[in-house]
Amino acid sequence: MADQKESNSITPESGADEQVTPTPVKVLFAGVSQEQLDEWKAKYKEVHIITVKLNEHETLTGYFKKPGRDVMANCVNMAQDKKVFEAREFLLLNTWIGGDKTITTNFDASITAQTKLWASINFLTAEATKY
Repeated sequence: MADQKESNSITPESGADEQVTPTPVKVLFAGVSQEQLDEWKAKYKEVHIITVKLNEHETLTGYFKKPGRDVMANCVNMAQDKKVFEAREFLLLNTWIGGDKTITTNFDASITAQTKLWASINFLTAEATKY
């Protein structure tokens, strides 16, 4: 009887599919998965991750794409009009792609994130010479 029980059991050798254990999804900050971050990186080429510590118990993380020409043009125009605060806010709001939305609405967090994001933009250095 034991032999009959063994022959009725499903084993990988008998052609039954092996049970596959799903790979756990690695979740980064603010509920964003590594897969999502990789998708953003492929789509936007550059992703800036800004983390702001509100207090010892609460940290906010926002994900921002590299600004395009239109966003940069608006920021430069505002900055030239001495509206640096507005330019940084425009940059933050128009490059946000995910994370803790509070980072864009909480005044203190927003100011800190704006400053870090503005500083993270890669402006190339150049020289102009008059001949």
